[in-house]
Amino acid sequence: MNTNKLAIIGVFLAMLFVPADLLQAQMSIGVKAGSTGAGGEFTYSLNDKFNVRLAGSAFSYTYSGTEDMDPTIGYDVDGTVTSLGLTADYFPFKKFLKLSLGVHYHDFEVNGLVTPVEAYEVEGKVFSPEKLGQLTAVVNYENKVVPYAGIGFGNPVGKGFPIRFTLDIGAFYTQAPKINMVGEGMIAPTANQGQDFEDGLSDFKFYPVINLGISFRFLN
Repeated sequence: MNTNKLAIIGVFLAMLFVPADLLQAQMSIGVKAGSTGAGGEFTYSLNDKFNVRLAGSAFSYTYSGTEDMDPTIGYDVDGTVTSLGLTADYFPFKKFLKLSLGVHYHDFEVNGLVTPVEAYEVEGKVFSPEKLGQLTAVVNYENKVVPYAGIGFGNPVGKGFPIRFTLDIGAFYTQAPKINMVGEGMIAPTANQGQDFEDGLSDFKFYPVINLGISFRFLN
């Protein structure tokens, strides 16, 4: 079982171990999807103005193709995102709008592989794809535990109809991503450009968070 599935299962298991006395309070359970993937969320009301949320989400993707260059190259890219966190929500007007702060475990990683798919001729000499070699790259964040700040709309444990829609908009402060490039064969020196790519991403210190959810409030 991969990390993404374990993350989502872990959140739901945590919900099963909520102390019995808390079951008398306003609580909700829901699902959400967005820039951090798809997952679940548990919300507990402290009072009319404050909620706390335990949430987990994840997603993964793969992408492959070719680029018409000289020589033509093939590439394979796969990425994963896993996010687990605790967030506090403040409702300044006791209703719709909320201000949020939290701490999350945010694991983001992209792996890429580039390989020539045809021979390359230089000054009458023909070099096979195997001779040309390959290039691999890993992009991730050094810090896995990151702060979150944002705003949102909708109170999952508000009075009224028990089913609610919610929207969260904010960002994780991740610091700039790191890039590790390794080359083999004739294209190995290309890996030296890894630091240049990393420097180019130095201003990207925030991971955007946009999640839409639906929740069900427990009746008590």
